[in-house]
Amino acid sequence: MDYTLELIMRFFSRALMLLLVLPIMNCAKGLVAKKQGDDTAEMAGRITLNPMAHLDMLGSLMILLIGFGWSKPMPINYNRMRNTKKGIILVALTGPLSLFLMSIVCRNIAAVVLRFLGAETIASWAIWLIFVLLSGISVSIGVLHLLPFPGMDGFTLLYYLTGNKFAAWYHKNQRAIDQYSFYVFMGLILIGRLTNGIIDPIGWIINIFDWLLDWTTIWTYFI
Repeated sequence: MDYTLELIMRFFSRALMLLLVLPIMNCAKGLVAKKQGDDTAEMAGRITLNPMAHLDMLGSLMILLIGFGWSKPMPINYNRMRNTKKGIILVALTGPLSLFLMSIVCRNIAAVVLRFLGAETIASWAIWLIFVLLSGISVSIGVLHLLPFPGMDGFTLLYYLTGNKFAAWYHKNQRAIDQYSFYVFMGLILIGRLTNGIIDPIGWIINIFDWLLDWTTIWTYFI
């Protein structure tokens, strides 16, 4: 197929990530927080599918250009929750799990399109590619959310569930930890690209999740 068309589909799938998938993820986190007793996100007008309420300029630009980025952090106040520990776990897991669910939906739609329409025509190939790419972006950002770096849901779980000693150590060294964590994170991202996947720890984790989520499409082989 035409390489230019593939680039257009790639850009379109990333735009859908910004306009649809990330708002769904943020809404899910806000609703779970509200269910646990914290209505901070609702009061801030963030429980909405309007993408303008969630877009971060730099994070959105990165998604459009390189396929990964971020949205505005959801305003969550764990102290307002009825059960703080339970609320932390549920909200932190909601982000990546909602992205994995969206990835499952997209890859199943792609599998059905391939099963019934094939990829011979430009229209069917374009539809298939959009959902394949959107699925890939969703699972990639879902995995990134699980990493134990500041700003990620994985770090939120680590911070609140490891006890006061870790929290005290983090706050004492927060500036340095945040700074060096960013460098390590970007280094892990870049090393995969610079080595063309030969050394790519994050890519390896993403591939494992991809493989696991692909099993959800096995039913399409029997229809």
